[in-house]
Amino acid sequence: STGLNADDGHRCLLYLGDLARYQAETEGINYKAISSRFYHQALLICPDEGRPHNQLGTLAGSNYEGLEAAYHYMKCLSSKVPFPGAGDNLKSIFNKTVSVSKDVMCGPESYPVTRRFLICFLLLADKLSGPVSMSEVDQLVRGVGGDFTDCYIDNRRPFPPALVMKIVTMAIMLAENALAPGVDTVQPKLIPALVIELMTTILNVTIQQLGETFSSPDNQFQGLQIGGGEEERSMVMLQVISTQSLLLPLKILGDWIKVRHQLIAQDLTGPFWTQFGDLLNLFPHTRELERIAKDGFNSSQQQQKVALPEDVALRGLAPLSTLHNQLVFPPVSPDLNSIDEFAVRLLCLKSVGQFAAQLRPRPGLQYDVNSDLYSSLLAKPQLRSMMSDRERTMKAMAHRRLQSEIKGLEYSVSANQYDSLSPFLVPVTSTVCLHLRTVKLLVATQRSVIIIPKQVIQDLDSLKKSRENHYARDAIKYFESMFKNGNWWLRGQGDQEFLPVKEQTQGPEMAGFLSVLSCCLYLANKSQGIVTLLVPDDAVSAAKSHKNCNPPNNYTGNLPSGEVMELAKRYGIRVEGALEFYSKWTMSNRHGKIGRGK
Repeated sequence: STGLNADDGHRCLLYLGDLARYQAETEGINYKAISSRFYHQALLICPDEGRPHNQLGTLAGSNYEGLEAAYHYMKCLSSKVPFPGAGDNLKSIFNKTVSVSKDVMCGPESYPVTRRFLICFLLLADKLSGPVSMSEVDQLVRGVGGDFTDCYIDNRRPFPPALVMKIVTMAIMLAENALAPGVDTVQPKLIPALVIELMTTILNVTIQQLGETFSSPDNQFQGLQIGGGEEERSMVMLQVISTQSLLLPLKILGDWIKVRHQLIAQDLTGPFWTQFGDLLNLFPHTRELERIAKDGFNSSQQQQKVALPEDVALRGLAPLSTLHNQLVFPPVSPDLNSIDEFAVRLLCLKSVGQFAAQLRPRPGLQYDVNSDLYSSLLAKPQLRSMMSDRERTMKAMAHRRLQSEIKGLEYSVSANQYDSLSPFLVPVTSTVCLHLRTVKLLVATQRSVIIIPKQVIQDLDSLKKSRENHYARDAIKYFESMFKNGNWWLRGQGDQEFLPVKEQTQGPEMAGFLSVLSCCLYLANKSQGIVTLLVPDDAVSAAKSHKNCNPPNNYTGNLPSGEVMELAKRYGIRVEGALEFYSKWTMSNRHGKIGRGK
């Protein structure tokens, strides 16, 4: 409408970004976010221009040891129209890195692993920009790859998702330089291997995190068990998976593998593809993803159609140019919400698996179109060994999770309060139905971990079918919401979290309660006996007076009888009314008897 062409708009946005940056520097006002937005908008208009990346590098300054700035300078230099000053700016970052790295090399253990990784990764990038010895590069590659893995061992999310994207992109750019024709150094063998090592770590971390959710099952998984058809379950699964931010760089790495598979085939081993297939098998069915993705993915050609945020960020990266040329980029791309985008992302990753399964000779992965599952081509002894290792890993993870909960609760409830308040609470079905508000309040106190037994989930699923029973439906909605978003203080019972109860089963009520009791016994065994079974207060009062207690007219479930509560006590499990327990916590907290959690 103003008559400006693309070049004019590009320049205007650059100048606006510069003005905002100057204001931030001279007036002390935080205009960096505004400046960054203008520069990124300039890239959308003219993605081949490198200057916006140079300005973004200047804006980033020394963030993350200068890695963020180095990323933008490298992107600028790899653009079709690079900005001349970006080379000197990048060298300035590298010079600072070399100075700091001397101390890191002398005493690596004195540096946090995240900082050590960032410094050594930049040092590796600097070394690869000139002549370098094989031993020097080999040592750095091994150190960088190992440190990246250690970062995720020490911390579930050591880096912001956007920074991981930049790390992966820089690694790809370094690998591309190494794979360029005429390069006669050690780089062609070592650097692509580093990219695959980074991808393997991201792959393992994502599988472990999703494994805790779906295979254990951990808290969010329980939402998948509560009713609904395949479409609803797929949507819930997708919402859970969409919390995994590492899938964004994983998608970019998958795109790069499809482009460069012939040159890096030696690094893509059978175990790698087996793990990749394991990840894909955690995703919803392909047909459901295609339904959700709408026009963002061409299912017949197994081809992405709409650019995702990570594609926009990497637009202009040479090895992915063929893929990007097939995509519709903003501002003309269809308006997809975050769930739609994740469906496209998962389909892109699945297309990598199908691509690998069609290669000859096969790299170690096969795909069954009927079941939509991937399986390994490893020899059976190898496969059995990997499955055994994975089973041991999952058990160890479950054990560490419980120990972590216990350790964390030691901060929340002082040792001399164990006799009055239990850090582990297990509600029965009637409690979550009739005292849901109290359960919510207990979650909000962040003083006790509430474990929802599998039996309670099954009971709610049955009770919700009664049109009059709104209690169960309200509880289901609450748990679905909490499990989807994740909450450390509320989770579901894990697959291995039970101990056998040697009692005669006397009717369906006792059978269901024994299942709940088995969960309590497991927690008591692992946490020094600090477990309380939460029941409706009316049931406690009725048991004390030896009277029958009838549930509300519109609640079709049963209240726990005095017999089952006495059984729990015989096994050393405390039994308390939910309202009474919350009242005790309120009084203790009011008098300062419970310390704040750290």
